[in-house]
Amino acid sequence: MAEVEAGGDEGRCVRLNAERAQELLADVDTVLFDCDGVLWRGETAVPGAPETLTALRARGKRLGFITNNSSKTREAYAEKLRRLGFGGPTGPGAGSEVFGTAYCTALYLRQRLTGPPAPKAYVLGSVALAAELEAVGVSCVGVGPEPLQGDGPSAWLDEPLEPDVRAVVVGFDPHFSYMKLTKALRYLQQPGCLLVGTNMDNRLPLENGRFIAGTGCLVRAVEMAAQRQADIIGKPSRFIFDCVSQEYSINPERTIMVGDRLDTDILLGVTCGLKTILTLTGVSTLRDVKSNQESDCLSKKKMVPDFYVDSIADLLPALQG
Repeated sequence: MAEVEAGGDEGRCVRLNAERAQELLADVDTVLFDCDGVLWRGETAVPGAPETLTALRARGKRLGFITNNSSKTREAYAEKLRRLGFGGPTGPGAGSEVFGTAYCTALYLRQRLTGPPAPKAYVLGSVALAAELEAVGVSCVGVGPEPLQGDGPSAWLDEPLEPDVRAVVVGFDPHFSYMKLTKALRYLQQPGCLLVGTNMDNRLPLENGRFIAGTGCLVRAVEMAAQRQADIIGKPSRFIFDCVSQEYSINPERTIMVGDRLDTDILLGVTCGLKTILTLTGVSTLRDVKSNQESDCLSKKKMVPDFYVDSIADLLPALQG
């Protein structure tokens, strides 16, 4: 589908060959990467991806990793990066390059839940998500399995709630259940209780072209039950980019966003004025790009990258030349 680069909207979505990549990287200080579907699939690194990041570091490029995955802490993501050969800091502050939705959700709640009583959240999510919240002083309840109690709706509604819960946080939760959904709704019926979703990804890419349902499916369920919209932290929300920008002092004109999803990674980059590269190792395809280019919907037309590569390993020739 090479025609896409010739028929791209205002010259966008051009295949990034070695010559173009050299010109692009010469004007860039910072490269931001999505992780799942870009650097790895499941527990397997994309071939050539570790070498590409090593070469970028050697050229003095500052790297950052923006992930919608809320199932790991910053430190756990940094450990995975090192384990799969991507390098990065070690020791205290090892996670400083990683901006995940667990960490950024914690920053958001720290901003919003000021004043008494002490901040507390009902968390439909992982131990890692709860750990990031607790690290900034937000106590957590609800993590782990929660089966139905009793023999019907009346018994479910009689289950006691924790006092002073000021937010319901929905992340990736393999223990998501009807009981959790019911409790979330009850908390959200209390005055002033926030509804926060880590991200709206509808599915997650794994090895061998397989996918599992993503956090967005769970957020939608809670939104529908509560009849209200969640505050979303992850891409394409600008909040997660602001978290990066505050710690990195980013110049958008000298920054690239690399991702595999048009509706999260690329849209975030376009919205925040970054250069964008779509890699075809994850969710979105060139057919999706073409559909967005030909759409009459202005929001879809925004979801078109400046460049695309089959894999981020395609950047290697430009870095080795």
